[in-house]
Amino acid sequence: MARKKRLNADAIIGNQGSCALGQDETKNHRGGIYQTAAYIRLSAEDSGKKDGYSLQNQEMLVLDYIGRHPELNLYREYIDNGFSGTCFDRPAFDEMMQDMRDGRINCIVVKDLSRLGRNYLEAGNYLEQIFPFFKVRFISINDGYDSTAPNSADESLIIPLKNIINEGYAKDISVKVSTALETRKKQGKFTGKYAPYGYLKDPADKNHLIIDEETKDIVKRIFQMRADGMSMSGIAAQLNQEGIPSPAAYLLLKGISKEKSFQNSYWNRTNVKRLLTNRMYLGNLVYGKEQSLFAKGITRHRLPEEQWKEVENTHEPIIDRKLFDLVQEKQEESRKEFFDRTGINNDYQPENLFRGLIHCSDCGGAMKMSKFVTTLKSGEKSRFAVYQCCRRKSMKNYSCPPRSIRKTQLDQTVAEAIRYHISLLMDTEKVIETLNQKAEMRQAVASLKNQIREMQRQAARYERMNTGIYEDYRDGILDESEYLAMRKHYSEEADRLREEIDRMITEQDSYAEDYRLNDTLSDLVRKYAEFSTLTREIVEAFIADIRVHTGGGLKIVFRFEDELKQLTDLAEKRKEKVQHDDTE
Repeated sequence: MARKKRLNADAIIGNQGSCALGQDETKNHRGGIYQTAAYIRLSAEDSGKKDGYSLQNQEMLVLDYIGRHPELNLYREYIDNGFSGTCFDRPAFDEMMQDMRDGRINCIVVKDLSRLGRNYLEAGNYLEQIFPFFKVRFISINDGYDSTAPNSADESLIIPLKNIINEGYAKDISVKVSTALETRKKQGKFTGKYAPYGYLKDPADKNHLIIDEETKDIVKRIFQMRADGMSMSGIAAQLNQEGIPSPAAYLLLKGISKEKSFQNSYWNRTNVKRLLTNRMYLGNLVYGKEQSLFAKGITRHRLPEEQWKEVENTHEPIIDRKLFDLVQEKQEESRKEFFDRTGINNDYQPENLFRGLIHCSDCGGAMKMSKFVTTLKSGEKSRFAVYQCCRRKSMKNYSCPPRSIRKTQLDQTVAEAIRYHISLLMDTEKVIETLNQKAEMRQAVASLKNQIREMQRQAARYERMNTGIYEDYRDGILDESEYLAMRKHYSEEADRLREEIDRMITEQDSYAEDYRLNDTLSDLVRKYAEFSTLTREIVEAFIADIRVHTGGGLKIVFRFEDELKQLTDLAEKRKEKVQHDDTE
């Protein structure tokens, strides 16, 4: 049998000549090659299991499928490990959707529909609305579904039913898990992630608590200090001065937890209060503080204390009833005394607009909003709120210089900064839009279009050759090492060209005569351009962080600082180009 002619690999790799495809071949998915996302998800209850639903098996199945279909070029794997399918707020899924919106992928492959999600309405919305809108091909391997297949219209009638079944399965699991946990708690079994400070999980029975000999005396001491009249902030300060690790820091120190955020944890008023009011120290199991149930659409929320449930004598107590009750009386007396003296809770409830966003410039700790009442000479009460460093206020740690800022001053300063930020964005956008209408800019656009077309032809050529060498490898014309070397070269060149094309398309868009900011930023700027009153929603939209310095000085970090810099740089380049062309 005559031997087929072997391709000259070196000649092909070195040949940079033009081998253009027709425009119709490239306009949809670059020469018939789909840039493919492999999406893999494992739910929290299955995370780490060594069975047919493991991440490794999903990955092998999906990658093998992509590898057997030459028109599918793997762009990237997106893996969500330990995320429920009932919610679409998953980090890897969000990244995949952003890459879809940016045009980096136009095909998604999953093991089965349940990996996409188990929420019937949301999954259906993606399959029937979002993916078709972005012209994204969707493949579910085990379901035999391919949105580009001739029979996909018939399959689309089955898909909603499968989504309903997946959601029903998730709800069924939710009920079963909740029921099982409730039963174990009623039996006095501890099901929490970490044992309360002062206790450990019994090595012989993880649902039973035993006393931690290293920390039990610290718990007793904290209760006694409070019974003797020491304030909760004073207790926290004393423990920090003695170098006693806080509950979270202790978990990290002992290797019980690996949460890196715990390393910066200290004793403060909050964790001291939580410890002093915990009835677990009486030897009772307390549960039902929070409630959530997917099957009934109940999102996680905290319940009032009177609705909590308690099982007595489930483990050895650390605190006796007499001392515990004495401390609770102290807590109630302090609370009443504070409210009677200030009347703050009844008459003054300012909104904390900057919760989680305002920090001390020295220690990096959160700034806490505190409410104050003073009596004026006229006898009238003046109420105001102040942000103070938590470490200094709650832990009596004076390593940070005294610093504070009144809420009214902060609200006004941040509102003015956001208004200026919005004005600057809109003005710069207008400048670019005006400059883009110049003849010089239209010439630049024409040049860019020509460059993009040429690069698209080159990228299509590489992708076409990549498909061709697979057929030669399959037919025995190329051996494995030659095929892999050539495929690597073609893929790298195609990727390089695609990145350059994406960059140039973005640059081309910036020459539009009706130039606008990116969609997210543009929507925000126009939505809040004329705001009169600062709200939490506006703060979260524009502010990333606020640092307070001594004397009330502020450093405000905006969420879109990079975009603003790119915008102002672009405006300056446009101005320079017009001025340069005018002088020639």
